[in-house]
Amino acid sequence: MIEALGLTPPFFLFDEEFDVPRRFRHDTQEGFCFTRSKPGGYQNNQDAMAVVSGINDALVLAVADGLGGLPNGAKVARRAVESLASLTCTSLPECIQSVNDVMLSDGFVGGCTLAVAEIACGQVVVHHVGDAGALIVSDLGAVRFKTVPHSPVGQAEAHEGLEEAAALSHPQRHVVSNMIGDDRMWVETSAPVTLQPGDTVVVASDGLWDNFFRKEIVEMVVNDDLLAVSQAIVNRATARMTATLASVPAKKDDLSFIVFRFAG
Repeated sequence: MIEALGLTPPFFLFDEEFDVPRRFRHDTQEGFCFTRSKPGGYQNNQDAMAVVSGINDALVLAVADGLGGLPNGAKVARRAVESLASLTCTSLPECIQSVNDVMLSDGFVGGCTLAVAEIACGQVVVHHVGDAGALIVSDLGAVRFKTVPHSPVGQAEAHEGLEEAAALSHPQRHVVSNMIGDDRMWVETSAPVTLQPGDTVVVASDGLWDNFFRKEIVEMVVNDDLLAVSQAIVNRATARMTATLASVPAKKDDLSFIVFRFAG
Protein backbone atom coordinates (compact mmCIF):
# COMPACT_ATOMS: atom_id res chain seq x y z
CA MET A 1 0.00 0.00 0.00
CA ILE A 2 1.36 3.42 -0.95
CA GLU A 3 1.64 5.76 2.02
CA ALA A 4 0.55 9.28 1.08
CA LEU A 5 2.62 12.24 2.18
CA GLY A 6 0.69 15.02 3.84
CA LEU A 7 0.15 18.69 3.09
CA THR A 8 -1.31 21.22 5.50
CA PRO A 9 -3.72 23.86 4.15
CA PRO A 10 -3.41 26.57 3.15
CA PHE A 11 -1.01 25.61 0.37
CA PHE A 12 -0.20 26.49 -3.22
CA LEU A 13 1.47 24.20 -5.75
CA PHE A 14 3.37 25.51 -8.77
CA ASP A 15 5.52 23.60 -11.28
CA GLU A 16 5.45 20.48 -9.11
CA GLU A 17 6.20 16.89 -10.11
CA PHE A 18 4.41 14.52 -7.72
CA ASP A 19 5.12 10.80 -7.74
CA VAL A 20 2.15 9.94 -5.53
CA PRO A 21 -1.00 11.75 -4.36
CA ARG A 22 -0.67 13.94 -1.26
CA ARG A 23 -3.22 13.91 1.55
CA PHE A 24 -4.64 17.00 3.22
CA ARG A 25 -7.23 17.38 5.97
CA HIS A 26 -9.93 19.93 6.66
CA ASP A 27 -11.56 19.53 10.07
CA THR A 28 -12.47 15.82 10.17
CA GLN A 29 -12.56 15.44 6.39
CA GLU A 30 -9.80 14.48 3.99
CA GLY A 31 -8.78 15.09 0.44
CA PHE A 32 -5.95 14.21 -1.91
CA CYS A 33 -4.21 16.20 -4.60
CA PHE A 34 -1.86 15.33 -7.42
CA THR A 35 -0.01 17.32 -10.08
CA ARG A 36 2.68 16.57 -12.66
CA SER A 37 3.67 17.42 -16.22
CA LYS A 38 2.68 15.27 -19.17
CA PRO A 39 4.62 12.05 -19.78
CA GLY A 40 7.63 12.67 -21.98
CA GLY A 41 6.90 16.38 -21.99
CA TYR A 42 9.50 18.96 -22.98
CA GLN A 43 8.00 21.72 -20.84
CA ASN A 44 7.58 22.23 -17.12
CA ASN A 45 4.22 21.59 -15.49
CA GLN A 46 1.93 24.43 -16.59
CA ASP A 47 -0.73 23.67 -13.94
CA ALA A 48 -1.13 25.37 -10.56
CA MET A 49 -3.23 24.33 -7.57
CA ALA A 50 -4.39 25.70 -4.25
CA VAL A 51 -6.23 24.56 -1.15
CA VAL A 52 -6.92 27.66 0.93
CA SER A 53 -9.43 29.31 3.23
CA GLY A 54 -11.77 31.62 1.39
CA ILE A 55 -14.40 34.17 2.23
CA ASN A 56 -16.33 33.34 5.43
CA ASP A 57 -13.87 30.49 6.12
CA ALA A 58 -14.95 28.50 3.07
CA LEU A 59 -12.67 25.69 1.93
CA VAL A 60 -11.42 26.59 -1.55
CA LEU A 61 -10.13 23.88 -3.91
CA ALA A 62 -8.63 25.28 -7.11
CA VAL A 63 -6.88 23.98 -10.23
CA ALA A 64 -5.59 26.25 -12.99
CA ASP A 65 -4.21 25.06 -16.32
CA GLY A 66 -1.78 27.34 -18.15
CA LEU A 67 -2.40 27.35 -21.89
CA GLY A 68 0.62 25.84 -23.59
CA GLY A 69 -0.15 27.53 -26.90
CA LEU A 70 0.50 30.96 -25.34
CA PRO A 71 3.54 32.33 -23.48
CA ASN A 72 3.63 32.47 -19.68
CA GLY A 73 1.03 29.73 -19.16
CA ALA A 74 2.50 28.61 -15.84
CA LYS A 75 2.80 32.21 -14.61
CA VAL A 76 -0.82 33.00 -15.45
CA ALA A 77 -2.00 29.83 -13.70
CA ARG A 78 -0.01 30.79 -10.63
CA ARG A 79 -1.42 34.31 -10.55
CA ALA A 80 -4.93 32.93 -10.92
CA VAL A 81 -4.78 30.61 -7.91
CA GLU A 82 -2.89 33.11 -5.78
CA SER A 83 -5.68 35.63 -6.38
CA LEU A 84 -8.15 33.34 -4.60
CA ALA A 85 -6.52 34.08 -1.25
CA SER A 86 -6.99 37.84 -1.65
CA LEU A 87 -8.27 39.60 1.45
CA THR A 88 -9.66 42.53 -0.54
CA CYS A 89 -12.29 40.71 -2.62
CA THR A 90 -15.86 40.07 -1.51
CA SER A 91 -16.35 37.01 -3.75
CA LEU A 92 -14.24 34.51 -5.69
CA PRO A 93 -15.56 35.68 -9.08
CA GLU A 94 -14.44 39.18 -8.08
CA CYS A 95 -10.96 37.81 -7.30
CA ILE A 96 -10.79 36.11 -10.70
CA GLN A 97 -12.04 39.19 -12.54
CA SER A 98 -9.53 41.33 -10.67
CA VAL A 99 -6.51 39.24 -11.64
CA ASN A 100 -7.72 39.22 -15.24
CA ASP A 101 -8.08 43.00 -15.24
CA VAL A 102 -4.59 43.46 -13.77
CA MET A 103 -3.05 41.18 -16.38
CA LEU A 104 -4.73 43.08 -19.20
CA SER A 105 -3.74 46.50 -17.81
CA ASP A 106 -0.13 45.29 -17.41
CA GLY A 107 -0.05 44.03 -20.99
CA PHE A 108 0.81 40.57 -19.66
CA VAL A 109 0.41 38.00 -22.45
CA GLY A 110 -0.75 34.49 -21.56
CA GLY A 111 -3.78 32.51 -20.57
CA CYS A 112 -5.12 29.79 -18.31
CA THR A 113 -8.30 27.95 -17.48
CA LEU A 114 -9.53 27.59 -13.90
CA ALA A 115 -11.91 25.52 -11.80
CA VAL A 116 -12.71 26.30 -8.17
CA ALA A 117 -14.91 24.51 -5.65
CA GLU A 118 -15.97 26.73 -2.74
CA ILE A 119 -17.25 24.63 0.17
CA ALA A 120 -18.99 26.13 3.20
CA CYS A 121 -21.84 25.19 5.54
CA GLY A 122 -22.41 21.85 3.83
CA GLN A 123 -22.76 23.37 0.38
CA VAL A 124 -20.46 23.73 -2.61
CA VAL A 125 -20.45 26.40 -5.29
CA VAL A 126 -18.31 25.85 -8.39
CA HIS A 127 -16.70 28.65 -10.40
CA HIS A 128 -14.97 27.89 -13.67
CA VAL A 129 -13.36 29.47 -16.71
CA GLY A 130 -12.56 27.36 -19.77
CA ASP A 131 -12.26 23.57 -19.75
CA ALA A 132 -10.86 23.00 -16.27
CA GLY A 133 -13.81 21.54 -14.42
CA ALA A 134 -15.47 19.91 -11.45
CA LEU A 135 -17.58 16.83 -10.80
CA ILE A 136 -19.58 15.85 -7.71
CA VAL A 137 -20.37 12.15 -7.26
CA SER A 138 -22.50 10.53 -4.54
CA ASP A 139 -21.33 7.51 -2.56
CA LEU A 140 -23.60 5.37 -4.77
CA GLY A 141 -22.18 6.75 -8.02
CA ALA A 142 -24.82 9.31 -8.97
CA VAL A 143 -23.47 12.39 -10.73
CA ARG A 144 -24.81 15.27 -8.66
CA PHE A 145 -23.08 18.04 -10.60
CA LYS A 146 -20.70 18.52 -13.50
CA THR A 147 -19.35 21.57 -15.27
CA VAL A 148 -19.76 22.11 -19.00
CA PRO A 149 -16.47 23.13 -20.65
CA HIS A 150 -16.24 26.57 -22.21
CA SER A 151 -15.17 25.19 -25.56
CA PRO A 152 -16.86 24.62 -28.92
CA VAL A 153 -16.64 20.84 -28.49
CA GLY A 154 -17.83 20.94 -24.88
CA GLN A 155 -20.81 23.08 -25.80
CA ALA A 156 -21.64 20.83 -28.76
CA GLU A 157 -21.67 17.80 -26.47
CA ALA A 158 -23.84 19.53 -23.86
CA HIS A 159 -26.32 21.27 -26.15
CA GLU A 160 -26.06 19.97 -29.72
CA GLY A 161 -26.12 16.20 -29.33
CA LEU A 162 -22.45 15.46 -29.97
CA GLU A 163 -21.71 12.01 -28.54
CA GLU A 164 -19.24 11.81 -25.66
CA ALA A 165 -16.94 9.46 -27.59
CA ALA A 166 -16.90 11.84 -30.55
CA ALA A 167 -16.18 14.79 -28.26
CA LEU A 168 -13.25 13.01 -26.61
CA SER A 169 -11.69 12.14 -29.97
CA HIS A 170 -12.49 15.46 -31.67
CA PRO A 171 -9.42 17.13 -33.23
CA GLN A 172 -10.51 20.51 -31.80
CA ARG A 173 -11.22 19.37 -28.24
CA HIS A 174 -8.24 21.41 -26.97
CA VAL A 175 -9.70 24.72 -28.24
CA VAL A 176 -11.29 26.86 -25.51
CA SER A 177 -13.69 29.77 -25.89
CA ASN A 178 -13.04 31.35 -22.48
CA MET A 179 -9.83 31.92 -20.55
CA ILE A 180 -8.18 34.12 -17.96
CA GLY A 181 -5.97 36.57 -19.83
CA ASP A 182 -8.63 37.60 -22.34
CA ASP A 183 -10.73 40.78 -22.24
CA ARG A 184 -13.86 38.70 -22.91
CA MET A 185 -13.22 36.40 -19.93
CA TRP A 186 -16.25 35.51 -17.84
CA VAL A 187 -16.74 33.33 -14.77
CA GLU A 188 -19.50 30.75 -14.67
CA THR A 189 -20.81 30.23 -11.13
CA SER A 190 -23.05 27.30 -10.28
CA ALA A 191 -26.04 27.25 -8.01
CA PRO A 192 -25.18 25.91 -4.54
CA VAL A 193 -25.16 22.12 -4.27
CA THR A 194 -26.03 20.73 -0.84
CA LEU A 195 -23.53 18.01 -0.08
CA GLN A 196 -24.54 14.64 1.37
CA PRO A 197 -22.25 12.45 3.51
CA GLY A 198 -20.02 10.42 1.22
CA ASP A 199 -20.16 12.86 -1.70
CA THR A 200 -16.85 13.29 -3.50
CA VAL A 201 -15.85 16.58 -5.10
CA VAL A 202 -13.36 16.34 -7.97
CA VAL A 203 -11.65 19.46 -9.33
CA ALA A 204 -9.22 18.96 -12.21
CA SER A 205 -7.51 20.23 -15.32
CA ASP A 206 -8.44 18.78 -18.69
CA GLY A 207 -5.61 16.29 -18.28
CA LEU A 208 -8.17 14.27 -16.34
CA TRP A 209 -11.36 14.99 -18.27
CA ASP A 210 -9.84 14.36 -21.72
CA ASN A 211 -8.54 10.89 -20.86
CA PHE A 212 -11.65 9.17 -19.52
CA PHE A 213 -15.29 8.63 -20.26
CA ARG A 214 -17.31 10.17 -17.45
CA LYS A 215 -18.57 6.79 -16.25
CA GLU A 216 -14.97 5.64 -15.83
CA ILE A 217 -14.23 8.56 -13.53
CA VAL A 218 -17.38 7.81 -11.53
CA GLU A 219 -16.38 4.15 -11.21
CA MET A 220 -12.97 5.14 -9.84
CA VAL A 221 -14.42 7.69 -7.41
CA VAL A 222 -16.93 5.27 -5.83
CA ASN A 223 -14.48 3.71 -3.39
CA ASP A 224 -14.38 4.12 0.38
CA ASP A 225 -10.58 4.55 0.26
CA LEU A 226 -9.87 8.03 -1.11
CA LEU A 227 -6.16 7.31 -1.46
CA ALA A 228 -7.02 4.31 -3.64
CA VAL A 229 -9.27 6.58 -5.71
CA SER A 230 -6.45 9.06 -6.21
CA GLN A 231 -3.86 6.44 -7.07
CA ALA A 232 -6.22 4.75 -9.52
CA ILE A 233 -6.69 8.06 -11.33
CA VAL A 234 -2.93 8.56 -11.54
CA ASN A 235 -2.22 5.03 -12.75
CA ARG A 236 -4.99 4.88 -15.31
CA ALA A 237 -4.38 8.41 -16.61
CA THR A 238 -0.71 7.58 -17.11
CA ALA A 239 -1.67 4.46 -19.05
CA ARG A 240 -4.18 6.39 -21.15
CA MET A 241 -1.76 9.16 -22.03
CA THR A 242 0.58 6.61 -23.55
CA ALA A 243 -2.14 4.42 -25.08
CA THR A 244 -2.40 3.78 -28.81
CA LEU A 245 -5.87 2.21 -28.86
CA ALA A 246 -8.35 4.27 -30.84
CA SER A 247 -11.22 2.91 -28.74
CA VAL A 248 -10.29 4.84 -25.58
CA PRO A 249 -9.69 8.55 -24.90
CA ALA A 250 -5.99 9.36 -24.88
CA LYS A 251 -4.27 12.75 -24.76
CA LYS A 252 -0.88 13.57 -23.30
CA ASP A 253 -1.21 16.53 -20.96
CA ASP A 254 -0.27 17.85 -17.56
CA LEU A 255 -2.43 16.14 -14.93
CA SER A 256 -3.67 17.97 -11.84
CA PHE A 257 -6.62 17.07 -9.66
CA ILE A 258 -8.07 17.41 -6.18
CA VAL A 259 -10.49 14.88 -4.69
CA PHE A 260 -12.31 15.77 -1.47
CA ARG A 261 -14.81 13.66 0.42
CA PHE A 262 -17.58 15.29 2.42
CA ALA A 263 -18.18 13.55 5.74
CA GLY A 264 -21.19 15.57 6.83
